[in-house]
Amino acid sequence: MRIPTWSAAVLALSLAPVFHAGAQTRYNAQPVGTSIRIDGTSSMHDWVMDGSIISGFIEFGAGVTLDKSQAAPGGLQDGKIPATAYVHVPVGSFHAKVEHLPEVMDSLMQKAMKAENFPRVDFKLNEMTFKGPHAAGKPFNVDVAGELVIAGATNKASFPVTLEPLEDGKIKVSGSAPVKMTAYGVTPPAPNFGMGLMKVGDDVKVSFDWTLKEKK
Repeated sequence: MRIPTWSAAVLALSLAPVFHAGAQTRYNAQPVGTSIRIDGTSSMHDWVMDGSIISGFIEFGAGVTLDKSQAAPGGLQDGKIPATAYVHVPVGSFHAKVEHLPEVMDSLMQKAMKAENFPRVDFKLNEMTFKGPHAAGKPFNVDVAGELVIAGATNKASFPVTLEPLEDGKIKVSGSAPVKMTAYGVTPPAPNFGMGLMKVGDDVKVSFDWTLKEKK
């Protein structure tokens, strides 16, 4: 039996997937392409701790698009990018980059950050603001603001990041943020030798590259 042309068109439309305009887009953390680093100072030498685990997600609001060829992200609302995000970093995933006894520094840091009771560092995004102008082909510059939780203490935090669309439905979020350890009740960790001559600086810098993939 021959189906009329208009009937075939209706049938095809009824079988086609429906993409809801304005639907939210969620990106989940990926295990590959992610790194995090803590840079600190002491009276003897600078120190570094590295990690490779950042879990969580970012969810962009209706109409938000990230096209590097455009002058700004799509879906802006008064310069803001509608988005929510929750970020989690296990304290035990950080490891000291030192030649001698790195496990000592690891243990000191975990103790200082009260990892036994608070095993994660958390960040909840409250606001994301686009920073123009944007050059075609480059990542988007944005400012983020939210609540940072370390060792059970919560403070407001804001810092710049970049959003870079990648292939295969992925994005990369990169940035760095200053953190004062004592603001979170963390005593800067220092080894108990050398007659207490080694003093560790209160201020550290946390840098990260976080890769996420769109949830289909």
